[in-house]
Amino acid sequence: MMSLQDKLRVVRTPDRISLQPNRRLAAVLKLYAIAAVALGLLLAIFYRWLGEGVIVICAALLICLVIRGLVDYIFWYNVRYEFDKATNAVYRENPPFGRKQIMRLDEMVIITGSASGDWYYAIGIKKQQLVKNYRISPFFGSAGVYKLMITEFEEDILVHIIALLPGSAH
Repeated sequence: MMSLQDKLRVVRTPDRISLQPNRRLAAVLKLYAIAAVALGLLLAIFYRWLGEGVIVICAALLICLVIRGLVDYIFWYNVRYEFDKATNAVYRENPPFGRKQIMRLDEMVIITGSASGDWYYAIGIKKQQLVKNYRISPFFGSAGVYKLMITEFEEDILVHIIALLPGSAH
């Protein structure tokens, strides 16, 4: 079984750590692709027997699946966050859009956020972290399997990020 570090493509050096927190989207993207292909085949094979309403609904669903898959892939899947102690900066890199400094390490705060009953670790600028923050971990639920993932993330990744912060005792 792959470790969480491998799944998130963590690269660590003494003064830098980078990770891709959205790599677990691969399974969802595969499901979108399978559903879109199945729906496309369904439309192609049974087109002459389907009513106009069913064709419109299937076509709309197909378009939604393709658009959602492309948006997730282009804007989220390849996002990499880099924490660099040498430049005192946190960078967000997304291949189609390049690399951008999003904050300084000395103004960064680590928080937890939640969405749809799951929670995650995020980073933000001190005193603005609730206005704009960036998710740096996968989503965690409350099931037992997530407890192992939480422990692995905290011990193998989060500790090293905290150690890069100025004034850190690590």
